[in-house]
Formats: sequence, structure tokens, C-alpha cells
Amino acid sequence: MKRYLIDVYIADDHQLVVEGLSELINQSGQAHVSRSFNTLEACRQTLQERRPDVLLLDISMPDGDGAAFCHEVVVEYPKVKVVAVTIHDEYSMILRLMECGAHGYVLKSSPGKDLIEAITTVWQGGRYVSPLVEAILREGRASHVVLTEVENNILHHLCQGLTNPQIAAQVHLSLETVNWYRKRLLIKYGVRNTVSLVRLALERKLVL
Repeated sequence: MKRYLIDVYIADDHQLVVEGLSELINQSGQAHVSRSFNTLEACRQTLQERRPDVLLLDISMPDGDGAAFCHEVVVEYPKVKVVAVTIHDEYSMILRLMECGAHGYVLKSSPGKDLIEAITTVWQGGRYVSPLVEAILREGRASHVVLTEVENNILHHLCQGLTNPQIAAQVHLSLETVNWYRKRLLIKYGVRNTVSLVRLALERKLVL
């Protein structure tokens, strides 16, 4: 009998989803679905007796909060890797699951290869978010950035195409101080250079 490397459980109350995910995973040759559950309680009871390598967890379950259950699992069974597999693409929900200890986050609309990559990545000790989720996180981080009045003013001037010396003259600060604020803006928005910062600010209408 063939022994699969990665043992997977699925907690999802939609049978068609479970069947589709199971077929995809079993055909990958890298993992195998040994159990599935349509309630959190059923999953909880089984985890007390036997634990998988990876648990694929839907957030919206009929008998409880998937995020809270995720936290429960990672605390009680630290060797079990939890990957959220869900339709929820809200920045706040993704952030909450990651804060609850989820090792991975994949949208149900993602390609199948993303799910297989998530399973193998977390099993090997890494963390994984699908490209779609990463894009949401990037946008969410940018939209949640809080700027001081000076930072907002400097960003406005950068978007107008002014150089650092020109900005320094406009805002009555030293060139060194303006350069320091510019670097802070790059860090806050998670971009590498001023060109990327300006492009992001204009695309998302961060300045008027």
C-alpha cells in the first residue's frame, strides 16, 4: 500500500467542496485526505484521538467560529499545520486568521496548484498565502497606513514630481530631514523606491 507523505484533514460543511478538494489532493501524489468533517465539534473530537499533518479549515462553519477554532488547534496541537481554505477575501478576516495562528490562507477561487503548494509549504515548516491573498494583504496594508501631517505633505509633493531639495524648500525642512521622511514612507507602504511609492499613491488615490 502506498504511503503518502502528508496526512490531511478537511473541515468544511459543503460536501461538494470536500469531494473536490479530496480528489485534487489525493491525485497530487504528495498528500492524502484521511478524514473530513462537516462540523468543528466532529473535528475537535477526532483531533483528541488522532492528529493529521495538515488541517484544511473553512472559516464559516455551522457550529462555531473558524478563527477561534484555528487558534484552539494551534495552541493544543502545535504540530498540526492549519491552512484556511475559504471564500472570505476581506483584509480584516485574513489578518484575523493569521493572528490566530493559521499557517496558510488560500481562497477557494484559487487554482488547485496553490492549495497543493500551501499544504507542502506549511508541512515543511513554512507559511503560505496564495497570490490572490498576498495582493489583498498588500492593498490592505497600504490602505491602513496612517501618515502624519508632514508625511502626507511630503508624499503629496513627491507625487507632483518634486525632488528632495525642492520639497525641502517647500516644507521648510532640511534636505536630510526630507530624505528621512521619504525613507519612512517607503517603509510604511512596503515599497522599495520612490517611483513605486508614487505609482502606488496615484493608483490608490492616496493623495488628492
